[in-house]
Amino acid sequence: MGKVIGIVVLVLLGITGLVFFTNGLGLVSYSFFAPRVTAVDNKVFHESQQYNDGMLRDLENLKLAYLQATPEQKAALKGTIIHRFEIYPRDRMTPDLQNFYDSVVNQ
Repeated sequence: MGKVIGIVVLVLLGITGLVFFTNGLGLVSYSFFAPRVTAVDNKVFHESQQYNDGMLRDLENLKLAYLQATPEQKAALKGTIIHRFEIYPRDRMTPDLQNFYDSVVNQ
């Protein structure tokens, strides 16, 4: 009877060790693959139609706000405009937005 209990205890310890080992492998594989999956998700997001339409709409709204602003408001908006335009690829902007951005930067 003592041998049976000993064998059962060893089997349970072996199963527990196997569970911890496979969990460790899961953490290792997650740390390896997670950055790659995130990079692909980020690339897909930035190439989506909704993102591009939304960014162009935001840039157009900033342009409109700047054109309607007082000189004091324009000074306050300039930093925001420069930041928002710099994070969006220039080749995806309309020529009108590119010219507006150049005029704001060169002021």
